[in-house]
Amino acid sequence: MKPTTKPKRTAEQRAEENAIRRQHVANPVHQRPAGAINTQSFAAILGLVTKFKAARENQGLTLAEVAERMGIDPPALSRLETGKMLNPTLATLHKWAEALGQKLDVDLSSA
Repeated sequence: MKPTTKPKRTAEQRAEENAIRRQHVANPVHQRPAGAINTQSFAAILGLVTKFKAARENQGLTLAEVAERMGIDPPALSRLETGKMLNPTLATLHKWAEALGQKLDVDLSSA
């Protein structure tokens, strides 16, 4: 385990950080950042990730086995499955489906 030490900052740097914190407290962000997806889309991605993980587990496959089939590192697949990386490309999703012997269908519908 790495020791956790705070980086040494000058009094000037600390004052600048505190000023930024006060600014954010006084003027919090009320809008979603440009490019952020809506709650429904976010939930759909999480649901898809859950299906991928369930398919892997139902087939008795390990993360390492599926990651090897996909051509990625097991920690990268773990980040996908745990939701720590929620912006996979379509190519990654297709590789993931193929590694599980599945087919990914992508469709467009009106909102």
